[in-house]
Amino acid sequence: MCDPVSAGMFAINAAGQIGQHQEKVKGVKSRNRARLRQFDYENQDYLNEVKLNNAVWKNDKLVAEVEQEGVFKAMVDQWTVADAQLDQLFSDYDFKLQDEIIKMYENDYAGTQTGRTAGRLAAKSAKEKGYAMAAETQKLILAQEELEIRNEAYRNDAVGKINSIFEKVRHPPMHGHTPVPPELEAKPSKASLVLGLATSAVSAYGFSKMTAPQATGMENMKIGTGASPTGTMGALQGTGQVPKPLLPGGEIMRGHVNLDPGGAIDTFTPTDTSYSDPFLA
Repeated sequence: MCDPVSAGMFAINAAGQIGQHQEKVKGVKSRNRARLRQFDYENQDYLNEVKLNNAVWKNDKLVAEVEQEGVFKAMVDQWTVADAQLDQLFSDYDFKLQDEIIKMYENDYAGTQTGRTAGRLAAKSAKEKGYAMAAETQKLILAQEELEIRNEAYRNDAVGKINSIFEKVRHPPMHGHTPVPPELEAKPSKASLVLGLATSAVSAYGFSKMTAPQATGMENMKIGTGASPTGTMGALQGTGQVPKPLLPGGEIMRGHVNLDPGGAIDTFTPTDTSYSDPFLA
């Protein structure tokens, strides 16, 4: 059994070790809460970024559709201009045909001549009209083919621009992975606390053993008056009998006994003052 000093030392050491362990646990919990709070902030930022990217992509799709419609309208306008130019060519051709017919009829008169010469002169204007109209027809055909080629070029250019605009918004935004959860810190093991408490207990027990008073081999003395003792004398004073082995000659001597804290006889004052205390001699 430990003395009060050793027990107090153990209680203080144990309380300190328990307090340190609890502080470590609180520190781990606080750091883990901070990591989880930061992880929650990162998740919220990720969701906000996803929403913003999706909104931008949808807006870009609407803008791309408007741009595609603009490219297509520009192509149609180019075709309209080309068709107008072709119509102008057909109109010019018709007027030239009219002029050639008038010129032919004006020149088909051979005068007073007859025979082959007159026939040749009359047919000359018709031939010239045919040659002129053949040339104009050839020009009209070439212009029409050129117009078709130009319209096809307009179409290819418009299709390329539309595809380029579409490729910019073809794929939705790639948001990537969500934030990686943090690795939480493990709580300190209770094994170290138990080991520390055990070490404190052993230290307190050893200190108690080292500071305990040495045994003298003497038993506690029964005190009282007369032949009937009334109690046990520890570190007290009282009147009693000294055991026979402690007195010279083995006789019984009555007197006042003082005991030390270990229960050994410190001083003995006999009732008979003529007797000297053997422990003080």
